[in-house]
Amino acid sequence: MIELVDYIRLLSKDGRLVTAEQVIAVAGLTLEIDNVELAHQQLIEDSQFQDIEIIKGASEHYFYSKRSIVAAYAKQWMGVKEGKLIETMADYIRRYSAMGELVAATNFIHPPYNLKTAELASLNKKFNNTEGCEDIHFQLDSQNNNETKGYYFSIETMTTTYAKVLADHDPFEWSA
Repeated sequence: MIELVDYIRLLSKDGRLVTAEQVIAVAGLTLEIDNVELAHQQLIEDSQFQDIEIIKGASEHYFYSKRSIVAAYAKQWMGVKEGKLIETMADYIRRYSAMGELVAATNFIHPPYNLKTAELASLNKKFNNTEGCEDIHFQLDSQNNNETKGYYFSIETMTTTYAKVLADHDPFEWSA
């Protein structure tokens, strides 16, 4: 497993989580790991490898380095990878709404979501049509009435009125 660490760290810098099989193939090694969790546990017993994390998906275990990827991103990446895009996005929005923050729609054009700008226009409908995501609402940016320029929030932890106030920001309001 030690042979894989540098590759895991390198791929993590690009925001990628990888299976042991993928890293073995990239490294060109002929290595088999029977028990991935046990191999990981043995690896991190050495303090120089404690940045290597493992996350279990539906059918695979994925590795990443904590030097480049945080656990929240890994969880989001896993949700997208397993085909739970809308649900994963809703969880992300709920987390930020609970902190009193809006989530810019344009956040979803970046990894791990990688949506096209054109897909942002139909995103609100997808939330409305996905069971369990009815609490996710969209607030247009007060400076722009484009359907892709706005913010998402959860009405579980934020009122529509407060979201409107947050979206109605003036970037020069607090300048000296």
